[in-house]
Amino acid sequence: MLAKSWSSVNHVCLPFNLQRQKHWILLVVDLKECEIKAYDSKVYLCITQAIQRAMQPVAKMLTQLLKESGYIGNGLLLKNEWLVIRIMDAPQQVGGGDCGMYILKYCEFLTSNVDLAKISHDAIPFYRLSSLYSCCRDI
Repeated sequence: MLAKSWSSVNHVCLPFNLQRQKHWILLVVDLKECEIKAYDSKVYLCITQAIQRAMQPVAKMLTQLLKESGYIGNGLLLKNEWLVIRIMDAPQQVGGGDCGMYILKYCEFLTSNVDLAKISHDAIPFYRLSSLYSCCRDI
């Protein structure tokens, strides 16, 4: 069984679309520290305050979601305020159209404890083919 209870994990990865910029970023929710880290492959696209404003509905929704899931009821979550931290040193894409692949690689590398610096822009076409192969082999 792949499903885990909320109380058995410390971090949750969420893809998030910045609609105005038509751009995907990865949010890593730290359930113990009550903070959200935003990993962005185009940090020059918008200012940090805009990212933090865009995250406010997510931050507010988390408390309610965790209450309904029973996570807060066990006294595991003490804060109602979620700090939003923008990670500025994540590997950056060159050009456009690769943000989705970057958030997949951020998630894969972070959950495997691999240094994000190992993500190579030159390897993006390989990453795409590898993902396509993984999806299609189960069909």
